[in-house]
Amino acid sequence: MNVKISNGNSKMGKIPSVSFPSLLTCIKCDCNKICYAHKLEKLRPSVRQSYLHNWNLYKSDRETYWREIEATIMLSRFFRFHVSGDIPDQDYIHRMIDVANRHQHCEILCFTKKFDMCNKEISERKGELPNNLHLIYSGWKNLKMKNPYNLPEAHVRYRDGTTTAMEEAIECDGDCTECAITDSGCWVLKKGEQVVFTQH
Repeated sequence: MNVKISNGNSKMGKIPSVSFPSLLTCIKCDCNKICYAHKLEKLRPSVRQSYLHNWNLYKSDRETYWREIEATIMLSRFFRFHVSGDIPDQDYIHRMIDVANRHQHCEILCFTKKFDMCNKEISERKGELPNNLHLIYSGWKNLKMKNPYNLPEAHVRYRDGTTTAMEEAIECDGDCTECAITDSGCWVLKKGEQVVFTQH
């Protein structure tokens, strides 16, 4: 297989995921300055190499990239897009939704700050997303979130105790696998609901 699929980490557990290099596909945002994924890449060059490999493959041969992503999803119960990085272009979100539609046995999770790109795609699909695709808009202070479809949101509780999350936001307990297998947390957020993460 050409795509480098992670079979999990300390937070994700054994949930497979695919990532791109930090910052490269991300919007300009204050979070860039303290990006957790960027710090991890500096500590583990092999991780950055894997992410860079995926990015180069996507740019040079996106058919192979998507074929192998789909093959992984076909054999998985859960999958996450982008522990590092974000949706790079309009075609990507289009294909992500198509893959989710074809493989509804797999619960697919994706956090994104590419609001305009996703809103455009959702608009073209008459506001509909497959039930197994958990597309969560990711907030940050001073970032204007455009969420006309009332998608679930993720917010941060900063080190000074402040947050942009509403009071009723669900607290992340840091165990993605446990939430996945018990149908809780991000995997079951409904429209209008929020999750709040403690800043790394």
